[in-house]
Amino acid sequence: MVKWFDRTPRDVTRQLLRQHRAPVLGDRVLLSDVRPALVPFVGQALALELALVAKAGGVLEQAPSLEARIALAEVVRIHASRAGAFARILDGEDVEADAALRPFTESTRDFTRAIDGADWYEQLLAIHVASGLLEDFFVAIVPGLPEDDQDAMLRALRGESAHPHMVRLLLGAIEGTPRLSDRMAVWGRRLVGDVLLQMYLAVNGPDATGRAVPSQARLEPAFNDIVASHTRRMDELGLTA
Repeated sequence: MVKWFDRTPRDVTRQLLRQHRAPVLGDRVLLSDVRPALVPFVGQALALELALVAKAGGVLEQAPSLEARIALAEVVRIHASRAGAFARILDGEDVEADAALRPFTESTRDFTRAIDGADWYEQLLAIHVASGLLEDFFVAIVPGLPEDDQDAMLRALRGESAHPHMVRLLLGAIEGTPRLSDRMAVWGRRLVGDVLLQMYLAVNGPDATGRAVPSQARLEPAFNDIVASHTRRMDELGLTA
């Protein structure tokens, strides 16, 4: 077993930032064929999950009713539990969570700013859209992990879901404010691009500045199913994706 704490910080960072190009099949890249290194894969997932915990906590503080606060408390708990599961996977590899998170600090900070909505409603939708897309994406890549690590990651990703709480909150907000729908639909479409950048970072690795490498045309079909699932979630809310 690799002892990460016996390595220099530079050695650890180099390993965590190693680019993982997806194999291709003809003109297609299949996410199930991506072979990510476990530590950066889980490190990025943890960084993004902690960002969602923080954002859900902020939305909880601004909630307009006791019912909404109670539902959002459950959302925070569920995402925090998932983050804890990711951290335990790293611990099982003798990797400090701080080391695994460090390469993704700036990209996650940029992501958090990008999905920072103009008001409580947009913040709520940002959590729903981002968490749904990211969960589907990470689940799609899990088959590329070593077999011994797949079960723990799937249990973390497919455990208790905040989806029912978020749908109930969003439907209540949209039904209570009918004119909100158009604005939320536009906001939802914009969010997809920001989440896709995090997926490109996981698949292609970062460029020299640490940012996500832009998508390639043959990579796009790999995300069709993920975007289709997002579209169904938006349809559930009566919003056009």
